[in-house]
Amino acid sequence: MEGLAIRASLPKKKFSFKSKPSSSSSTKIQKRDLAPPPTNVVVRDSPGFRNKRGETLAKRFRSSSSSSSMGEFTLSDLDSCRVHLTGTVNALFIHRLRNCSVYTGPVLGSILIDDVEDCVLVVASHQIRIHRAKKSDFYLRVRSRPIIEDSSGVRFGPYCLGYGGIEEDLKTAGLEEETESWANVDDFLWLRAVHSPNWSLLPQEERLSSVSISGEGDS
Repeated sequence: MEGLAIRASLPKKKFSFKSKPSSSSSTKIQKRDLAPPPTNVVVRDSPGFRNKRGETLAKRFRSSSSSSSMGEFTLSDLDSCRVHLTGTVNALFIHRLRNCSVYTGPVLGSILIDDVEDCVLVVASHQIRIHRAKKSDFYLRVRSRPIIEDSSGVRFGPYCLGYGGIEEDLKTAGLEEETESWANVDDFLWLRAVHSPNWSLLPQEERLSSVSISGEGDS
């Protein structure tokens, strides 16, 4: 009888052992089912600032309730520039920036950031995707979890921008409340259970406390 009891227990152990890899495999599949940031980013043919070096660039967008409000805006191929964008815009594309500081009012839709290095970006949007970023700091207000891919040395903190009328702009964009989603970053290609080494939260003592910009600029 004892021999039968031992043999009867063996299948249970074997079944339990197989269940662990199955669970891990399921987790990987679920994460890869998420829509990934595009790997080949095409710079949009939209209004924007392009091919500038060592300049301060400012743009004031009109209210989203205006019939002439801006649909999309692009920042591309900027080096050592300071960018001020106030008001609201539907979508923002940021591509190939080096050693730049970017401060923007709320974006009604999404922000796509690709190929930035040694930059500081203070941005707000419902969805923010970051691709190929290096050694850059992001201060975000965002409704969903920020997504990074092929990035390293990126740090995150809370949105800290101020300008005349920003409270109304945030309300218009549905971003008036701080949800702290900026701290819940999803590294799309990091599938391990431990924290991704590619991103971190900015230490409190190293964060910008606030940034104030004027609402001046072409509208």
